[in-house]
Amino acid sequence: MLSVMLLLSPVLADTPPDGAVDQKVVGLVQRAEDLCQTERAKEAEPLLSEAAEMRPDFPDTYRVWGCAYENEDQFSKAEEKYKKWSELKPDSYKPFEALGQIAYKQGHYSESNDYLAVAKRLNPFRTYIVNYRCHNFVLMEKWHEANAECTEALALNPKDEYAYGERSKAERALGENEKASNDASAAGRYQRGLGGTRFTTHKIFPTLFGIIALTFLFIGLAVLLRKKPLLFSSRWMFALMIVCFVPQFILPFQMLDLPGDQLGWFKIITWLVPLMFVVLLVFLWIQMQGYVVMGIVDKSFRKALLSVLDGLHLERQEELSIIRIPQADLDIAVAIQSWMGVGQVKNKSNSGQQVFQQIIAGLKRRFAEGELEVNNTTSVFYVILGILMLIVCGFFVVGSFVVGF
Repeated sequence: MLSVMLLLSPVLADTPPDGAVDQKVVGLVQRAEDLCQTERAKEAEPLLSEAAEMRPDFPDTYRVWGCAYENEDQFSKAEEKYKKWSELKPDSYKPFEALGQIAYKQGHYSESNDYLAVAKRLNPFRTYIVNYRCHNFVLMEKWHEANAECTEALALNPKDEYAYGERSKAERALGENEKASNDASAAGRYQRGLGGTRFTTHKIFPTLFGIIALTFLFIGLAVLLRKKPLLFSSRWMFALMIVCFVPQFILPFQMLDLPGDQLGWFKIITWLVPLMFVVLLVFLWIQMQGYVVMGIVDKSFRKALLSVLDGLHLERQEELSIIRIPQADLDIAVAIQSWMGVGQVKNKSNSGQQVFQQIIAGLKRRFAEGELEVNNTTSVFYVILGILMLIVCGFFVVGSFVVGF
C-alpha cells in the first residue's frame, strides 16, 4: 500500500501547460485517483477507461490506472498500465520505479532490478531505489552485487539503517563476519524511517499499552472487588494522558535523519502535532484539578459529603454545583455523572486548601467504610478496556519476537 501511495501525486503535476489537456479528462483522472486513495479502486476503472478514450496520450491516466489495479492485487494488469505510463514519460524515474515494485511483488526480482536500474539512471540520488535493488540482490543471493549496491546507498546517506542491515546480510554470507557485525551495529545506531517506526511499534507501544491497560484494570478492579467508591487526584489521570501522548513526542526525533526524498514537507507536520498536544496538555493541566471519584452515585456522594462537613462542624451554603464554606473562604465545585458512576471535586477558590484537604480525607474515610451505593458502569468498562489493551500488547510482544527484536 505504501508503494501505491508514493505514486499517487497531484494529477496536475503531469498536465501540459496552457490547458492543453481537456479539463474533463483531468477531472475524470482526479476523481479516479480520489477513489483509489479511499480503497474504491474498482469504481475508478470506468472513469480511467473513459479518460483514455478521450485522450490516450495523457500519462496520468495510466499512472492512476496502474495504481488501481495494484490496489486490487492485479499485478499483471498494473504492469501493463505502468508500461504505457513509462512510454509516455520516458524521462521520469517514477514509472520505472513503479514497474520495479510490481515485478518485486510478483517475485520477479531480476526483472524488478532491471526496471529499477532505469529509474536509478534517471534519478541517481533517490536512496529508495538503491535500497530496493540491494534488497532484490539479497533475495537472489547475489551477495557481491548486494554489497556493492548497499555501499552505494550508504554513499548517498551514511545513516541509512536499512542499507547497513542488508549489507550485513551479504557480508555474513560472504564470510566477512567482522564487517557484518560492524554493519549490524551501525544499523542499530541509525534506526530511522521504517526501522525507527518498527522500534516504536515493537518496543515503546507495548510498554505504553501495558501501562495504560494496567492503570485501567487497577481503577476498575479497585471499585469492583472492594465494592467501594474510589477517590484519587485528578493529576493521576493527567499523567495517564501524558503516557498516551508519548508516541507523538517521539515521532519528530525519529524523523530527523530521514533523507529529503522520503519525507519532504511532512517533517514540518510531524513537529506541529506535538506542539498541538503541548497546548492541549496545558489546557488539561488547568482543567484537571482536584480529585476524581469513581463508582459513585449522586445521592450517596452527597450524603457522604454532607456527613463529612457536619463532622468538621463546617457551615455551608449550597448553590448549583457549588458548596460554599464561608468560614474557610472555600468554594467546592462538585460535578457528578451519576449514570456513569464518575465525578470530580475541586477547590474553586484560591484559599481554604487546608480545609479542602480535610474534607477529602474525610470522604476517603467514608468511602473506606463501604456504606455507600456503588455504580460499576465505568469500572466494568475500564476492566474490559484494560483486558483488550493487554491482548493487543501481547500481539505486539509476539510480533516483536517474530521479526527478531
